[in-house]
Amino acid sequence: METIEGTVFYRERMMLPPGVEVEVQLQDISRADAMARVIATVSQVPEGGPPYPFVIEYDPASIDPRMRYALRATISLGEQLMFTSNEYIDPFQGNPVEVLVQRVAEPVQREMAVLEGRQWLLETLAGEPVATGAGDKPVDLQFDAEALQAGGFSGCNRYTGGYSRDGVAERGNALAFKPMAGTLMACEQGAELERQYLQMLGAVTAFTLAGDSLSLLAGPEVVATFRAE
Repeated sequence: METIEGTVFYRERMMLPPGVEVEVQLQDISRADAMARVIATVSQVPEGGPPYPFVIEYDPASIDPRMRYALRATISLGEQLMFTSNEYIDPFQGNPVEVLVQRVAEPVQREMAVLEGRQWLLETLAGEPVATGAGDKPVDLQFDAEALQAGGFSGCNRYTGGYSRDGVAERGNALAFKPMAGTLMACEQGAELERQYLQMLGAVTAFTLAGDSLSLLAGPEVVATFRAE
């Protein structure tokens, strides 16, 4: 086994509440159209203020020189994300590695609150306007931030599945959908739209919000846009 050693720190003049957890992950971020793959992770409940030292052990056989790797650090209190690293950190730059985390809890909570409780109607897919699905119903997307579940109508069937806000996004706020489950109706209208839509959800890595418009991204590219109903 080999090790990566370093420290996690933040610049805000504040003390963390009791019970917070500092986590550092070694991630494979080679694929822009997929969630980062975690190679190794370490976590601790810190005492006192930053910097917080860490040591990650990893198997060098799991590292492919053709791939791209990064360190990601977070500070969380239960399910509430308080700080995260936002910049690319090369894990193999040499020890010790300094990882700056920035406070993100309030913006993330505000944006997820905007997403939740609204019906988002699909407007474009891969840059092209979309038609309605079966029964002339629009494809839609809804979020339940407490349960970390998303769902809606995909063009022929109803669908539902989990999502994650973990990871580092090239642009926007990190978001990835887990495999979706759906009803099993057969439709002449909307079947191809459904196939393309669900395939797109599997590639999403981030989202951005602008007023009543929601964009889903795969890497830096917008792959779908929605408007709030």
